[in-house]
Amino acid sequence: MWDELSRKDRDEYKRMMLAFASLTEMFAQKTEDSEDIPAPIINSKYQETVFQKAFHASAEDIGNTSYDVSICQKCADNQLKKYLIGIKTFGINSGDQKVAQFKANITEWASLINQMQENAKESDGTFKTKNEINKENEGLYKELAVNISILRNERIRSSIANLQGFKVVEGDAIESVYHVLMPSQKGHDPEIHVGETAYDQIDIEHIQVVGCSSPRNPANFTFSDGKHTYRYTSADSQLYMKFNNEEIVLETWPVRYAEDAYSLFSEIADRIYGEKTEKIEKISESNVKESYSWKINVQRYSGFNSFNGVGSKMGSDIREGRVNRINEAYKDTIKKSILDRTTRKLGEYMLKKAPSADKKVEKEQLRQEIIENANMTENIEFVQDIRKLVYRPATEMYIPIHNSRIFHDEHPDFFGPGVGRFKDNSKKLLLDKDDRKFNLVFEPSGDVLPAFIAQDDGKAIESVEKQTILGEWILKGIFQLKEYEPLTEKKLHDLGINGMRLYKTNENEDVHLEFIWIDDENLPDDFIK
Repeated sequence: MWDELSRKDRDEYKRMMLAFASLTEMFAQKTEDSEDIPAPIINSKYQETVFQKAFHASAEDIGNTSYDVSICQKCADNQLKKYLIGIKTFGINSGDQKVAQFKANITEWASLINQMQENAKESDGTFKTKNEINKENEGLYKELAVNISILRNERIRSSIANLQGFKVVEGDAIESVYHVLMPSQKGHDPEIHVGETAYDQIDIEHIQVVGCSSPRNPANFTFSDGKHTYRYTSADSQLYMKFNNEEIVLETWPVRYAEDAYSLFSEIADRIYGEKTEKIEKISESNVKESYSWKINVQRYSGFNSFNGVGSKMGSDIREGRVNRINEAYKDTIKKSILDRTTRKLGEYMLKKAPSADKKVEKEQLRQEIIENANMTENIEFVQDIRKLVYRPATEMYIPIHNSRIFHDEHPDFFGPGVGRFKDNSKKLLLDKDDRKFNLVFEPSGDVLPAFIAQDDGKAIESVEKQTILGEWILKGIFQLKEYEPLTEKKLHDLGINGMRLYKTNENEDVHLEFIWIDDENLPDDFIK
C-alpha cells in the first residue's frame, strides 16, 4: 500500500508526524543518566488523525470495526484499489503486539485451559518440560487455536460489512494491511521506522501449533498459519501477533528534537488563549439532536430471528394442499418409505399450532426431523421444496424496538410526525404505511434504506420493499450468520456487539442505526433501561 500512496501525501504525513516527535523532550521520562537520548514519542490517536487527513482516509474505528481507516486509492495502472487499514505504533525492538481480545469467551474455553494446566504437572505437583507439555497439549492447543481463529475471522468479516469509507462489493480489489510507525530505542539516534504487513484473516486450514510459552504458563501458547505467528494469553484472553519489526521496514525518518520546545508551546498558548486572540472559540455542540440506545434482547423466533419462526401465514387448506402436491410431485423419484415419513411429519408440522414457548421448541425440533429426512434422499430439489414449506425466507427479519409501546408513547414523532401514535384502545398504529416511512441510515457505512414502523405496538422496523433486504445486510454482514443460523447471545458476544443505537441529527429527519457494545459499568447517556 505505502508505495501506492502519493508522494505528496506521504510527505505531508511525515512532516506532521515528525513535528509531534520533535517535542519528545517535553514529554520524555527523566532518567539518572541525563545524557540518554529519549526514544521518539508518537501519540496513537494523533497518528490516526494525521493519517486520515494526509491520505484523505475515512475513519473506521468509530463503529464496531477491526479497522482504523479505509482508503480508496487510484494506482499506477489507473485502477482503483481499496485498502482497509489497522494503524499501530510500537518500538522497533518491541515484541508481539495485541490484535484482539476475547473476554466474553473465557468461561467457554475454561475447560480446555484447565486441562492444559493439569497436563503440565507431574503427580507430585512439579512442572513437566516444555516438550512434554507440548506433546500432551498439542490437540488442546490446536482446538483452542481454531476457536480463536474462527472468532477473529468473523470479527474481521463483520467489520468489513460495517465500513463507512466505501461499500465492499464482489470483485473489488481490496487489500487489508497494518500500517506501523516504530520509534527507535532510547539512547540511539532518534528515528521513526515506517512498516507495513498484511492484515489477514487467519488461515485455519494451515494452523500449526508452535507450543507453550513456559511450563509455568502452559495455557499461554503460540501457533502459526504460515503467514503470521500468533500468541494467546489465557489470563486476559488476548491474541498477539508477531510483526517481525525490522523485516517490515519500508522507510526510516530521522527525528530532530526541538531546541526550545517550551517556546513552541508558549506560542500555541498565546495563539489560543493569549491577548492576540482573546476570544476563545466555543466548542461546537454535538450534531445529534435525539438519541436512544438499548441492549439487544435476542428472541429465538422473532426480531432478528424472524426467519426462524415456526408459525405459518398460510390457511390450513392451502397448507394441506402444499403437502399433497409434494407427495404427488416426488412419488416416482423418492423412496416411498422416506417420502411417506417426510410428508406425514410435514403434514403434522403444517397443521400444528405452537401458542407457547415449549410448543415452539417442539415444533422447531419437528422441523429439524423433517429436514433430516429430506436430506436422506440426496435430492436437492426435494430438499429445497421442503425447506420452502417449513422455513420462512432465510434473511427475513425485522429490527425490534425496545419496549416499543412505551417508546412510541414517549417519543411519538421520533420516526416522523405522528408515526408513533395509535388508534384508540388499540395496538394498531394510527397512520397508514406510506405515512410511517422514513430513511434508515446504517452507520458507519452511511448506506440508506427506506424503512417503516410496523406490527402491533409498532414493535418492528422493516424495510419497505422486502423484509429480506435488512437480513442481507444485518444477518449475513454484521452478525456473520450462516443460512438459517439463529442469532444467539453468544454470537453477539463473540462479535463484540450487545446493543444498538437509533439517533437523529440536526441536518434532516433520517434515523441513524449503529450496532454497539454497552458496558454495564459505564452505561451511555442515551441508554434506555
